[in-house]
Amino acid sequence: VEDVLTYHHFLLCITDDHVSAHSSMEVADRLTYLEQRIQMQEDEIQLLKMALADVLKRLNISEEQTAALTKRGPHDHWPGKMPQTLF
Repeated sequence: VEDVLTYHHFLLCITDDHVSAHSSMEVADRLTYLEQRIQMQEDEIQLLKMALADVLKRLNISEEQTAALTKRGPHDHWPGKMPQTLF
């Protein structure tokens, strides 16, 4: 009976080690996946920041052009056009 219990205990230890090793691999794989996902998200954030900076720059240019056109008034000429003469 004692030999059977010892053998049974041995099998349980081997099974526990196998499950633990398998579980550790799953944890390692999950950790690697999450690290890769974080890196992809950080890269995406950098791209979004660059796109936002570009949009803000274009918006600023557009607002400056609108302000410049508004200052000229309705009687001034558009850039690139010759002013109209009165004769």
